[in-house]
Amino acid sequence: MYEEIRGSCPRVSYICSDSRRDRGRYGLHWAPIALKTVVLVCVFLFSGHHQAAALQYTLAPFEPETGCYIGAYIDLEPAVGGDIAQFQQLVGKRHATVFRYVGYGQPFPFEWVRELKAAGVAPHIAWEPNKGLAAVQDDDYLRGWAEAARRAEVPIFLRYASEMNGTWEAWSGDPDEYVRKWRIVHRVMKQVAPNVVMMWCPFATPRTTIPRYYPGDEYVDWVGVNIYSVARQDGDISRPPSEDPVSLLSHVYNLYSERKPIAIAEYAASHHCLAQRLDVTDFAVQQMTRLYQALPTQFPRVRMINWFSVDTIGKNLANNNYSLASNPRVLETYRELISDPYFLSTVVDSGGGAAMAMRPVPGTGPVETSVPLAADDLGPAELNEVWVAIIGAPAHAVSGTVEIAVQVPSGTRGATVSISVDGRFQFMSNVAPHRYQWDTSRWPAGERIIEVEVTDERGRMIGRKQVSAIVVQE
Repeated sequence: MYEEIRGSCPRVSYICSDSRRDRGRYGLHWAPIALKTVVLVCVFLFSGHHQAAALQYTLAPFEPETGCYIGAYIDLEPAVGGDIAQFQQLVGKRHATVFRYVGYGQPFPFEWVRELKAAGVAPHIAWEPNKGLAAVQDDDYLRGWAEAARRAEVPIFLRYASEMNGTWEAWSGDPDEYVRKWRIVHRVMKQVAPNVVMMWCPFATPRTTIPRYYPGDEYVDWVGVNIYSVARQDGDISRPPSEDPVSLLSHVYNLYSERKPIAIAEYAASHHCLAQRLDVTDFAVQQMTRLYQALPTQFPRVRMINWFSVDTIGKNLANNNYSLASNPRVLETYRELISDPYFLSTVVDSGGGAAMAMRPVPGTGPVETSVPLAADDLGPAELNEVWVAIIGAPAHAVSGTVEIAVQVPSGTRGATVSISVDGRFQFMSNVAPHRYQWDTSRWPAGERIIEVEVTDERGRMIGRKQVSAIVVQE
């Protein structure tokens, strides 16, 4: 308590010092009643300070006034296979958000985002520049990705280049370059995609390097932190358990919570430890209970917490099992913890971002077209036919400028791609990737037929494909 008062009310704590030097300096001679009075004043000012702080900040984009969103990572949870409806049935409560890892350079995950939007769940994307920061530029890829995010018309929590404060990521090691690239991404997102929430997220340790990577208040919407509770660190039997999760959270919370909402972007407690080859369910239940129960009272500005539901042992990824479905006691504990109404199932519009509160939306039913709709994302690496996708909008509702992306059959050498729309030639390319910027504002609303022809280096026809896209008015 003394440390908290000293940090929040330095003048009062200094005057309340009981050293002889301070008493002489200020001419203070304490009687018991006077001392009680000053202590009460200190407590009053401390309380008032925190009440005032709670009233001073403006809500960040999609920040709730009270409560904490619940979320999870479920792509590698075998019991649900990434299916959000099955996961929510498993844990007994709808989740406000689900996250996924996307490499910087990969397409915007339109299909996944659309599925979440239909379920009333906000996407949370961990966007990772795995090839290093040199790849991050204000270029067509970044702006195209931002445009795709805007057209999703759903709140998106974008956790770009997290855990930068350690040494294990390709984007670690140069704080100045990291901040510069972060600001580029932030600027583009704010210009193009106001529905995107930029979440800056270090790992809980090492602590000393965290502030060096902070891009500045004006460049950050939310501050996140990744925390894990493990019985032995890094799979090393000689290393003790990780710190208490409340302690790990406290450092980042104390640094930034008066200016930014806090998200626990990743959390899990291990219930099986590979290093010890032991079941550590008691440890998991103790740690997760301590953290989730502390949030409403000790950390009121933690506005999101996400469980990482993965058996990293079974997936040969790491040394701990965090899967909710594989341990009945951990699952039941999780169900009980999130049943508290404090934990929120729906992202709200705080007025700080695009006006789009999350809610399930009714299905639109099948779209009738004369030929199949174009794909909404790129195809697999190995193809035996021509693949055509619309990047930047779903094919059933295209507007503005989008990309027509063509992938050729695997093994094709020197491919030349030509694209026509409604029988009118538009584009030819013999250099991959074959992408055409299609300005749909110049086309009437309704079904448009896209025809693609692919020839090899000798001019021989390799494949022909017809797909459709539905142009709609902005």
